[in-house]
Amino acid sequence: MADNVSFKGVMTELITPFTEDGQVDYPLLRGEVAYQLQNGIKALFTNGIASESLSLTAEELVETTKTVVEAAGDRALVMGNIACQTLPEAMQVLRGYEAAGVDAVCIQQPCVYSIPQEELVAYFDAIASATALPAGIYNAPQTGNTLSPASVAAIFKHNGNMQFYKESTIDFVHIQNTMRLIGPDRPMTFLNGSDATTFSVMQLGGAGVVSLISAVFPKAVLKLVNAMEEGDIAGGRAAQNEILLIREALKTGPFVAGYKYAAGLMGVPLGYMRRPLAELSEDEKEKIKTSLEKLRLV
Repeated sequence: MADNVSFKGVMTELITPFTEDGQVDYPLLRGEVAYQLQNGIKALFTNGIASESLSLTAEELVETTKTVVEAAGDRALVMGNIACQTLPEAMQVLRGYEAAGVDAVCIQQPCVYSIPQEELVAYFDAIASATALPAGIYNAPQTGNTLSPASVAAIFKHNGNMQFYKESTIDFVHIQNTMRLIGPDRPMTFLNGSDATTFSVMQLGGAGVVSLISAVFPKAVLKLVNAMEEGDIAGGRAAQNEILLIREALKTGPFVAGYKYAAGLMGVPLGYMRRPLAELSEDEKEKIKTSLEKLRLV
């Protein structure tokens, strides 16, 4: 594992498959990795919010990531996201990720309980300073504890191994202030965290996207990012418009159930949701299938 690794371009946020009785389906997870590799994805992100990570135990966070590292081999980089509620649990997961052989770790803030910004900074500092791995921030507003631009900049200032920032606020004032406060002289990889805004974030200087849509339709996301990297603004805008339509279709129904259903249509079964998260209704399945057929994706 390199001290300085590149996660520019498209990194897929893997979706955790479950059996009908709620166990992690590791064979399907390995199949998901194989699908990504076959379609040209070179970087994988484990245990994001859309991975149903908040329903996983610390042991499952580690085991799923270990499975992905083993399945990817030397064909893709792996970044393991630390989605934990407490610092001791986060340290446990960090050590597990290190043992699993990840190329980098990402740190997500705890959720639900309101945490002051200075305590959030201390939480990120404690984890980042406890590892020699390249590290990143996943600023997830869904947690209710959005990091301010000043807090993000402070974490980068305090930790030399902090290299990546997964931006999920979809707030362009926030994005620009974060870039401004970190500054052009501090090396960092700014990654978009929402498929809806990749075109715009890359125009501002973003280096790529941590994509959920690429878990199902990797070529569509690669088309967008490749166009932006080549300076093809018109092509990038057209690709982003297509992704907006795909996103609208996949967001039908509860949480990521639509993504799992669409993956099955593509021949990549991703199993069931872990209860109490809900499955799609038959009407919702038909709506997704019809939308994707109109887009000539299935």
